[in-house]
Amino acid sequence: RLLAAMESARLDVLVLGRPNDVRYAAGARTLWRTGANPFAPMCVVVAQTGKVHLLSTWDDGVPPEISHDDLYGLFWDPAHLIAALASIPGLTEAHRVGTDSLTPFFGHVLADLVPALELVDASGILADVRADKTADEFVCIETALTLAEAGLAALDEALEPGITEQALLGVYIEAVARLGAPTPPSESVVFATPRLGTVRYRYLATDRLINKGELVVLSPGALYAGYEAGVGRTRTAGAKPSVSAVALGDRCRRASEALIAACRPGNTGADLYRAWESTGEPPAEIALAYGVGIGAEAPMVGFGRGAETALLEGAVLNVQAFVSQEGTGGFFERELLRIGVSGPEILSRSER
Repeated sequence: RLLAAMESARLDVLVLGRPNDVRYAAGARTLWRTGANPFAPMCVVVAQTGKVHLLSTWDDGVPPEISHDDLYGLFWDPAHLIAALASIPGLTEAHRVGTDSLTPFFGHVLADLVPALELVDASGILADVRADKTADEFVCIETALTLAEAGLAALDEALEPGITEQALLGVYIEAVARLGAPTPPSESVVFATPRLGTVRYRYLATDRLINKGELVVLSPGALYAGYEAGVGRTRTAGAKPSVSAVALGDRCRRASEALIAACRPGNTGADLYRAWESTGEPPAEIALAYGVGIGAEAPMVGFGRGAETALLEGAVLNVQAFVSQEGTGGFFERELLRIGVSGPEILSRSER
């Protein structure tokens, strides 16, 4: 599929540095690291040979179709790395070279390596080809969703007045780790919404005690083979939901269902914005929808961005809504769905 996209875009070579793009192109298991890294030519895809070349110091976790000869090492001296790149068959003879990111230094390196260089921004090409999930990718996402919903079940069981947000976060991490997914995709997993004052969506758990009757947002995710999935729900701690909490939940559900209904092939992000506005809710303080796959993917609709982005058949999206009311708290729902030929197919199975 990637080679077909390269052919359509008349790209001779792809030079990739973003970890998620590298994982998509190579299928290699990579080490999990926090923080940002500068660009490096981690993966080179050559259309002429159909081969994927990977920067790796070992072949553990590297698919068998990438042979040992297709690996190039990590060097302290950039001159050795440049020499390794120059030895890749088909690179120096290329003309149109696409890349997902770049630095001035490696821009000069590529110009020296490829005398007839025409440099192309390939980020849009990669976003389009990654949006339409293959059957194997979809199985990975479904498996990750199953793990995330197991984490939600553990959170449901542990939620009670007097427990802290961080203790609940620990319950979730232990639950998914026992199932073989020890790396959480985010820390935005649990937070209580106060009934007094302005309620905002929070991304980090604190040592705050959860009080009886408070609305608590639970949004666990999980990774499987590099693919991510998650679900978002709101529960009441240790009590039946109040009348105002039920009304707030109905508001959130109406907003969520309006967004889901707008997720149809041929629509754009603007249709999601209109769907949200039609509910009468104030401007959303979180993204309305974003692509799911190897981490967060395109499209991203929210914060005034993504209005012109097309919603493609086969894409998998997280669609989410958060509403709040002073005196009651906040209510959050996140659904995982796939855009089918006739409309959205909800994948989340946990109780709303």
